[in-house]
Amino acid sequence: MSRKFKFPLPKDYKPAEPAVICPADRVIDLYNQESGDTAKRIAKKVRKWFSDEARKKGWAGVRFSPEVQTNHGAGCVLWRPPEKINVSIKITQNTLILSDQAE
Repeated sequence: MSRKFKFPLPKDYKPAEPAVICPADRVIDLYNQESGDTAKRIAKKVRKWFSDEARKKGWAGVRFSPEVQTNHGAGCVLWRPPEKINVSIKITQNTLILSDQAE
């Protein structure tokens, strides 16, 4: 029996880790496991499925990145949702400025 892959969940990572990388092999393994397909690369259908699943699982952001040497898919960066939103609003004469309180 083949190994069962678990989709990463935001709750499994510390708030101090706002983003995590899911390598290409894991993205493809998860897709193949759940779809029954046999994808070999991070094609458009794989990106769409993975992005949709990541959002369903609670990830706030999903970004696929190429590998520097081959320019093929290196994997996906997943961003945790913020624990709380702290924004200050400052209105100047003609500009609205929104900034994170941590800045």
